[in-house]
Amino acid sequence: MNLRMYRFVFWVALLLHVLGSARPARAQAAFQTLLTNGPSSNRLNMTLLSEGYTASQLPKFLFDATNAVNALLAAPPYSEYSNYFNAFAIQVASLQSGSSHPNSGIQVDTYFGSSFDPFSDKLITIPPFTYDTNYAHGQGRVDSLLQTYMPGTGLPILLVNDLIAGGSDGFYQTAIASTAAGAYDNLRHETGHVLANLGDEYTLEYPGFPNTEEPNTTQETRPGFIKWKAWIDTNATPVPTPATAPYWGVVGLFQGAHYHTTNWYRPQQDCAMRSPSVAFCSVCSEALVKAIYAKVRPVDSATPVATNFTVTTAQAVPFNLTLLHPATHSLSVQWSLDGVRQTGASNSFFSVSPIALSNGTHTVSVSVKDLTSLVRNDPSNLLSQTLSWSFKLSGSRLAIDSTMSVAGGKFAFHISGSATNAVIVQSSSNLSSWTPLRTNSFPVGGFWYTNTVGAGGAALFYRAATTP
Repeated sequence: MNLRMYRFVFWVALLLHVLGSARPARAQAAFQTLLTNGPSSNRLNMTLLSEGYTASQLPKFLFDATNAVNALLAAPPYSEYSNYFNAFAIQVASLQSGSSHPNSGIQVDTYFGSSFDPFSDKLITIPPFTYDTNYAHGQGRVDSLLQTYMPGTGLPILLVNDLIAGGSDGFYQTAIASTAAGAYDNLRHETGHVLANLGDEYTLEYPGFPNTEEPNTTQETRPGFIKWKAWIDTNATPVPTPATAPYWGVVGLFQGAHYHTTNWYRPQQDCAMRSPSVAFCSVCSEALVKAIYAKVRPVDSATPVATNFTVTTAQAVPFNLTLLHPATHSLSVQWSLDGVRQTGASNSFFSVSPIALSNGTHTVSVSVKDLTSLVRNDPSNLLSQTLSWSFKLSGSRLAIDSTMSVAGGKFAFHISGSATNAVIVQSSSNLSSWTPLRTNSFPVGGFWYTNTVGAGGAALFYRAATTP
């Protein structure tokens, strides 16, 4: 439920008498890890905070928080990216249990000053609001704790220990939900607001509600201009789309959204942003996946760490990626060398042989992309990541790249690479003293050398080197 729906009711003077002003904080906080899937620098970090839990109830908070995380990550599209999340808990005790209920005359002294709305008893908010405008009494405490314990939080969640189901999006800052039976559906709905800026698809009239479109709401009816047109099969689905059985589960343009019964449209007949107990529709799922990738990159790490370096040897140069594959499928990988896609180079590792390249500057790049069917429209390429390395080849690089038997019990080998001076072939019986066998300039493509001793000769080692 969107907090803005109820802004206009908070002027009610009765609340000043019922709730009074918020009291100062009096509790020490404790931090605990609930779920770790990788470095917090490249994960979407959920941090759950306790509200309305007394000191003796904090173990229950940890239990509730774990259940909330599990429920959220089991629901699509989060389930496809469950390993992209870390989860943490900040335990802070309230003096009293639960949350305030103005419509019942119940006032509770809690750490964040939460309260249900006085009319529907469904919306849960924290200061600042009309009857307590002090940011420091509510959202300010949330922000302060997050800054202290998990400044990289991408999804803050306030769990309210109350038997009545409710929640809000905290003005798109914090997903707030009670722990009553079925309330985790409300939590999932609120994360849609906070994480992806999704709008409510309710048709309950709210005069004066801002006419600001969200990813899943629009006033546009021209098929070619609808923001989710990539999801609409215009050959089979009329636009606008009637809310009838043939179009159940189909993406179209259904009238009724954004607190309007007419002239505002939603993507599907039903969605978690309309009915919290159902799944997110295709368009909302797409927005959530893109919101996840706005905070998480598909490459966790890569080597070489340096992106600009010099190579002076003939040894192969390795490149490696540590990839963050989604829980349900693998990422697509494509390596390129000097702007040319390398056939079959689709693994997390790649190597370059300096022998095959000329002196000068060369570039290796890799493109990593999530080809999930959940996203059809990604103009900002959030689901893609490209890394590049530039290296300079210099000096002589020689390699004996093949050997073969020849007539008379002899053998031959090929010398390849590049050389700035003449090349000398040497032999040794002890790897200490080397005897020159042949010296010549280095031709394009290298050259072959054949030994002068047939079968039965002494065992020798061979090498190629450049002359001083």
